[in-house]
Amino acid sequence: MATKLENLDLEIAHFNNLKAYIPGYEECCEKTVEKLLQLGILQVSTAFEHALGKMGGHKVVSEDCGDLIKDGIYSDAKLSSVRTSGYGKVYGAPIHKIFNKVGALRVQVYERKQNKFYYFSIPYNAYSHIPKTSNIEIPFELDGTPRRIPTRAVYENWWKYEVKSFEEMANKG
Repeated sequence: MATKLENLDLEIAHFNNLKAYIPGYEECCEKTVEKLLQLGILQVSTAFEHALGKMGGHKVVSEDCGDLIKDGIYSDAKLSSVRTSGYGKVYGAPIHKIFNKVGALRVQVYERKQNKFYYFSIPYNAYSHIPKTSNIEIPFELDGTPRRIPTRAVYENWWKYEVKSFEEMANKG
């Protein structure tokens, strides 16, 4: 899957946050990697899977049911960037393509207004009921502040699955 140019800054932000965890990434190749990122050639989501694999001891399998496997248990790696929707009234991080997944979702969210990353480990039972045509949406205030306490009735408060770090996300569950 090619990187769309309008999403390039978001992809680069995600990559820069996880490059220390990517197996084989060394400073000597940083200029080459930076150029490939700017051209949109690198698949950041694949780099994310390998970084999680290295940190959490998972095998990267990239199957429909999950990207990672450890001790026979699948999990899936998801990158999301917070975006505005609902005619500028909603600001949230969408998590797409969850229907075929059978394990935990390991999610890195980038919030661009405050330039911050958030990490989640969402267990399968928390999202397994969601219909094929729907997604998870992690809510934020319009200024980029996490909306950890729902302002309306929700089926699931996704913020209760937030973890403190990349390392915890890679190892939890």
